[in-house]
Amino acid sequence: MKDHFWIPSRGKRLSAMLHMPDEVNKDTPIIVCCHGFTGDKIGANQLTLNLAKELERSGYIVVRFDYLGSGDSDGDFPTDTIVTGWKEDLINVLAWVRNQSRFSASPLLLYGHSLGGLVALTHSATDQGIAARIVFAPVIYPIPNFQHILGAELWAQSVAGQPIANFFGKGFRLEGQFVKDLLENNYDPLGNAVQLKTPLLVIHGLEDVAVPIQGSIDLYEKYAGPKLFLKPQIDHVATGNYEVPPHLILEWLAEKFPIVTK
Repeated sequence: MKDHFWIPSRGKRLSAMLHMPDEVNKDTPIIVCCHGFTGDKIGANQLTLNLAKELERSGYIVVRFDYLGSGDSDGDFPTDTIVTGWKEDLINVLAWVRNQSRFSASPLLLYGHSLGGLVALTHSATDQGIAARIVFAPVIYPIPNFQHILGAELWAQSVAGQPIANFFGKGFRLEGQFVKDLLENNYDPLGNAVQLKTPLLVIHGLEDVAVPIQGSIDLYEKYAGPKLFLKPQIDHVATGNYEVPPHLILEWLAEKFPIVTK
């Protein structure tokens, strides 16, 4: 079963879907899904939607949402797409989940794809309410990664504060605040990750040409908590292999956060 909710954030509204299995316990794990750049809560090739369906069928609760300016959420992509804002959106989604009395005993897990992986990894290391993190093709080195995604010319235009459009084969527009935010904040998933001790699952496809796998290799090597690194033969959005990420994630969840039937 799935239900739609509006969650306040940055003075606007986030569009969120809640997936609830037919039977849940008071401590059923909840996975909150963070989509990537130019993505949404459905995902390329319905990546995130298919993941949520498989998790729900297996007994897990799932929350997937659109950042402001993406998908069905309020706002506009060119002006509202900014990592600082995305991090605030995630904080507000987690606050909404925690304010639901029916979820008070449920472990909270973060799942992040691509730039959503960066958001999941840089979410406060002092937030003891996060039981584990799952990242698929995470952005670990955002500045060189987006220099690659935008290309040298559009990157330079954005650094100069000019609007840019039509990058990486997509027809999106973007104002200069996105790149300015990356440069000013110098997001460091590795620096945050070394402070974490909760379980981590890293999945990165060997055919990924959008986000280099080296970042995930470095993340795995430096992470001090329980960890697993899987490298399937898939691309950045599991094209033609949409069943692979859910299968790998469910195998890991069955070991680390099994569903307990009562």
